[in-house]
Amino acid sequence: MKIDNQISLIKDFINSDDKTILINQVSDEIEIFYIRVIEYFANHQKIAIKNDVHNYSNLTIDDLFGKKTIQIHNTNNTKKLEALINNYNKKIIFTDYKNYKKFNSKFLCINGYQFENDIAFFIRYELDINNNDLIFYCKNNTPLLFSETSKYLINNNRFSVDRFLNNEKNHILDIRKSIFENKLNKSDIKNLYENIKKEAKYKRLNFLTY
Repeated sequence: MKIDNQISLIKDFINSDDKTILINQVSDEIEIFYIRVIEYFANHQKIAIKNDVHNYSNLTIDDLFGKKTIQIHNTNNTKKLEALINNYNKKIIFTDYKNYKKFNSKFLCINGYQFENDIAFFIRYELDINNNDLIFYCKNNTPLLFSETSKYLINNNRFSVDRFLNNEKNHILDIRKSIFENKLNKSDIKNLYENIKKEAKYKRLNFLTY
């Protein structure tokens, strides 16, 4: 059943009169996912996106012909963040978890740590794709989401996701797939627990090799 989700919050924000939304930045890859989602909804509404705008004043930058614009900012500096919030422009601000926690009770906020749920929701309900293998792959390769879903929409009968070239990545991918399937089917809790331990152990050992 379709449920309200952070993706719905972004979509509604694009079409609303609200001026500010904060997104907790987890990583560059996850930021790319949210920016592409923002661009997807904005394009449908013919709204321009301006990335990396360094404008902390109250002056609007909507063009002279009335075309709507959404600014995208990225800052962890609290003073700059407060200046942006006081800006009357419509904007989306990526910031760190400290600022996210400070302001999340006052403004619309997206928690980047929920990106896996957001990816699944976006693929299923916005792109109307119900393919668990594709969803799982996109969760593990967020920058490739739009290229992979585009290939699927063009020809889903012959679709196959790009494979990892590194055997070590394939190993941890298999573990994560087992975890994903266990969660999906809500079965074999013991096996789910063992796979989570394997993933944590493997990632720790893999980190120590660098």
